Amino acid sequence: MNSPTLPDPIAGAAADTVQRGTAMDRALPPPRWRRTPMLAALATAAVFGLALLLAWQRQPQLQTVRAAQLAPVRAGLFRDELPLRARAEPIRSVQLDAVEAGLVESVQARDGDRVEVGAPLYRLRSPEQEQLLMQRGAEVAQQMANVSAQRSAQATSLAQNRRELARLQAEQQQAEADYGRLAPLAAAGFVSAAALEQARRQQALATQLLEQARQDQRIEADIHAQSLAEMARAVDGLQHGLRLLQEARARLQQTAPIAGQLSGFTLQVGASVRPGDRLGRIDDPAGGMQLAAEVDEYYLPRLRAGQLATSADGPLSLVQTLPQVQGGKVRVLLRWSGPPPALQPGQAVELRLQLSRPAPALLLPDGPGVQTRLYVLHGRELRRRAVRLGRRAAGQVEVLGGLAAGEQVLLSQPPSDAERLALP
Repeated sequence: MNSPTLPDPIAGAAADTVQRGTAMDRALPPPRWRRTPMLAALATAAVFGLALLLAWQRQPQLQTVRAAQLAPVRAGLFRDELPLRARAEPIRSVQLDAVEAGLVESVQARDGDRVEVGAPLYRLRSPEQEQLLMQRGAEVAQQMANVSAQRSAQATSLAQNRRELARLQAEQQQAEADYGRLAPLAAAGFVSAAALEQARRQQALATQLLEQARQDQRIEADIHAQSLAEMARAVDGLQHGLRLLQEARARLQQTAPIAGQLSGFTLQVGASVRPGDRLGRIDDPAGGMQLAAEVDEYYLPRLRAGQLATSADGPLSLVQTLPQVQGGKVRVLLRWSGPPPALQPGQAVELRLQLSRPAPALLLPDGPGVQTRLYVLHGRELRRRAVRLGRRAAGQVEVLGGLAAGEQVLLSQPPSDAERLALP
């Protein structure tokens, strides 16, 4: 009897493999970079770096500050001082300005000479002034001749008026005498009433003519007196103008008003001079020296007489502020507290003017970037911050709030007004 046949497991597996199509697959060796640990690590680092680069590119880029100038905030004494560059000048000095126009005829002094009071400096020649002087003199002479003729005519008129008045007085007296003689005769009946009336009318007429002549002579005398007074005033005015021209002629010769050293005097013969031209000055070093400096008009409200200043030659004090502003500057005068040093006029002196007393404060060096919104260092970034700043003096800025000692601040001009900036 035949036994049943058992299936072959190997044959069954082979058949199953043939049916699923896996008989053609085979295992491949791993890649070379997986077989080398260093290559695997480098590949992983490259992938990670690429991911970081993509993430960095997605973030906004910060503008870089090139050549950034940083400085720390520090605690110290705020010295409210103003650095100035002043020039020495004599306290007693007189400017030589031309007061008359003309051509330089002669020069009697040179620049740098020591002159005394009244010493001749230069002389001008003015043909126009000479002509005007002759014309004004002729006008004065003509007016005086007119006054003389008027006075002569007045004297003649007065003599004639006196004679006329004497005649009228005589006629009036004769008329009174005739009336006085006829009145008693008429009363006695020896003279008619008509003759008496005629004598009375003659007396009244003579009296009226006499009074009218006196009144007319008074009016004429007043008119003559007023005319002479006006002519006299005209003569006085012409004579005053003549004196002024003579004084102007005398000023053509310029003399030294004070004793001292002539400075800046470069006048040449033949040069044309107009009124107001600056010709030089006379300095009197014996009267002492002072310093003159120009200060920005911003500090004008804070300038006061008596403020102290320091220089290499000793302490000074502000004695005067000239309030006239020229070119945005005001002029101040300072003098030494003790004997002045031996300085030449025009010599420059460096000094510091103290506007107020030193006081403790947080300080920051001044710069274009130090504003009410400035940049503070955080790591490798500069972040914008609002702060409160106070006074500025001598290259220092007083910090009132918003900063702490030790923080680094950007002093230079930032490239933009972004909230964050990067350092290179």
